[in-house]
Amino acid sequence: MELSAKVLWPLFPLLLLIVVICLTWAMVRVVRRASGSTAIWLQSGALGCYVLAAVSAIASEQGAVSAHLHRPFSLLAQLAIALALFHLWGKDRSLLVLNSVAWAAILADTALHYVLTR
Repeated sequence: MELSAKVLWPLFPLLLLIVVICLTWAMVRVVRRASGSTAIWLQSGALGCYVLAAVSAIASEQGAVSAHLHRPFSLLAQLAIALALFHLWGKDRSLLVLNSVAWAAILADTALHYVLTR
């Protein structure tokens, strides 16, 4: 199998879907379990920043904005996920799993972009 954008293109929307589902699910769990305002702010920040990153990445594919516009939003989402992992460590295992899967999918997307551009 050849590593080309044509073959590997379906992985990008799949990874986006995984991240959005995990972060949304984590947001619902944080609010329902009343995990505290810090956890709610971190989860909503991660979800909000990632949605902005996804929207700007889709807009850049259509040529509406710069291709680099989504990177700061993605980095902010990753920072919020890392802070949420640190804050929730040892408190709620399901939230740790959801945030870890979301972060892993973001990193897999980054690695896939790197592989396809080299």
